[in-house]
Amino acid sequence: MTLPEHFQHALRVLEYDRLREVLASYAASALGRGLAARIEPLRDRETLRALHGETMELVELLRAERLPLAGLSDVVAELRDLVERGRPAEPGFLYRIVDLIRAGRSLHEALSKDPDLFPHLARLASGIEDLPDLREDIPVTIDARGEVRDEASPKLAEARVRIRERREVIRKRITAVFRRPDLRRCFQAEGVTVKHDRYLLPVKAEHRSQLRGPIRDRSQSGATLYIEPDEIVQPGDELIDLVEDERSEVLRILWDLTRRVLEKREEIERLQSRLARIDFTYAKASWARAFDLESPDIVDADGALKLEDARHPYLLWLARDLRRDIRDPGIGAAHERVVSLDLRLGGDKRILIVTGPNTGGKTVALKTVGLNVLLALSGVPISAAPGSTVPLYDDIFADIGDEQSIEQSLSTFSSHLRQVSQVLRHASDRSLILLDEFGAGTDPLEGAALGRALLDRFREKGLTAIITTHLGSLKQYAYLHEGVENAAMEFDRETLKPTYRLLLGIPGSSNALAVARRLGIDEDVLQSAESEIAAAEEPTREIISRMERSRRRIEKERRKAERTRRRLQGDARVYEERLSEVEARKETLDREAELEVDRVVRGVKEELQPLLLRLRNVPQAHRPLVDELEEKVERLLVSTPLGEKRESFARSLRKEDEVWVPKFRCRGTVRKINKGERQLTVLVEGIPIELGFDDVSWIEGASEAAGS
Repeated sequence: MTLPEHFQHALRVLEYDRLREVLASYAASALGRGLAARIEPLRDRETLRALHGETMELVELLRAERLPLAGLSDVVAELRDLVERGRPAEPGFLYRIVDLIRAGRSLHEALSKDPDLFPHLARLASGIEDLPDLREDIPVTIDARGEVRDEASPKLAEARVRIRERREVIRKRITAVFRRPDLRRCFQAEGVTVKHDRYLLPVKAEHRSQLRGPIRDRSQSGATLYIEPDEIVQPGDELIDLVEDERSEVLRILWDLTRRVLEKREEIERLQSRLARIDFTYAKASWARAFDLESPDIVDADGALKLEDARHPYLLWLARDLRRDIRDPGIGAAHERVVSLDLRLGGDKRILIVTGPNTGGKTVALKTVGLNVLLALSGVPISAAPGSTVPLYDDIFADIGDEQSIEQSLSTFSSHLRQVSQVLRHASDRSLILLDEFGAGTDPLEGAALGRALLDRFREKGLTAIITTHLGSLKQYAYLHEGVENAAMEFDRETLKPTYRLLLGIPGSSNALAVARRLGIDEDVLQSAESEIAAAEEPTREIISRMERSRRRIEKERRKAERTRRRLQGDARVYEERLSEVEARKETLDREAELEVDRVVRGVKEELQPLLLRLRNVPQAHRPLVDELEEKVERLLVSTPLGEKRESFARSLRKEDEVWVPKFRCRGTVRKINKGERQLTVLVEGIPIELGFDDVSWIEGASEAAGS
């Protein structure tokens, strides 16, 4: 459902998009992040209660266990591309569909364990569909590395057997060529280069005539020719034909699986949609756990908006980055940094007029209310104490900050009036109106008169509104009219600084004279100003001043009691949850760090390699320095955390051990080991290949192979 323009305007000025970004950062996959980017307030009470119920139940569930979210990815977009491009699905993509289906089964089991304790989660899990045919049949055909298995079809199995036979013939003939005494000086290296499925020998250009066979490639310098010896041309041609047969059969198998997947396209789309919702629920629950958020009660639109201990949600999130002390418990510290407010609006008090000095926090207070209401109506927990209630508003109007528009030739005052005009035309008793700096940008006398007239109209229409203003004459409005209440942004007269706390029931003041007195303005000038103010204002000024002092004293005691309560409550649970999260991520982060360090060092080595080769031509007297530099570069790669693991692994190898060769994505068998040169001769598909210690790793996919 498309929100009306004034509602979208409210989302913009309240910076709702920032909260979308925050929520997206807590999702486990692109599915949840996509939903976070598209959330908006809803108008169905039961749907909202279900969303809040799911989120808070998941908060409780996550205290005891993790949610199995591995395997979530967007496959629906690629399914649409398959139809348009007319090509079969790639094996890796087909296996991602299996991962998605398996993730659905795991999440169904995790969320439906205790339907009595977690009824909302159980209902959420009930919408997860299983696709057993695809889940079971695709892995029989495709392995976890995204390769089509030999046993996918008899024809494929036969083709691969014959391919291996041809390669064995080629291997034997190449080995014989390498052993010929008359050719030993011809080769640049003992290794074999495979290009376009042809096995080529690197031959020095000056020895071309000594090896018969076609030249298939050459180096950029022309010093090395890649020749296919005559002895293997025929089996090489046969191998290429067999490889083409293999590719054709693989293509047929992939087309068959693709058609089966497309037949289940609607079921897959429903599954992904449900898993996206679960991931987004996980994001909301993770955010709620991180900042001790709560879901409010969603009440009818004519109910009361009640926020207790509410904080600006985005400022709360930013405050987490301000922690510098390792002893800082985190959540409690962030809460202390962001000032909270208490608010009740509705029933017999539907309009709140907030006054106080500039930079005193009026706009932040308005955004705190607006953002928490928007989040609550989006099914997201809010930064407020338990017992808070949010009415199911149909509309939200917001006019916040200086919205001067050069493009539309609108002044600040004109822009404010434009938004107020929207309120008068479209707002109802089921709307929430948030107006900042009401009456600003024009003559104070006219602004105040217009403000009183608009407040009269708001009262006639039964509108719910929070209005901030610097116009002192509007303070008396609440005392003279039913349904209107004053509020003030507290100001510390001792420090001459705002405390950013909202005090209900009393009006605020600009405190201009107090600031002037502290800054040394002549006392006779101040007394003259005070006399003029006293003559102009009603006798209620002293009563209001007493009320303000009393309210400030009560608020100070309340804050003191609140701090004591928080200290006694302790942060043991927070520490425990954070420790669990740290331990859960430590292994992954360590691995990522190792890979990143290894990648950077390898990049440095690759960039230095051409320079080291050029330095080999320096005079003999400088060769020791070059050798030392080369040794240090090599030692740098070995000394990384991942390099040390790889070095330890390589040095523990014995002949006939199996290793994984990442560059060929296959296993090989160790034939020779030269620990001094850090070199291995590895038999890869029957071909002996020279590899460095850095080019091999422990065997990947061994468990899948064992089970296949």
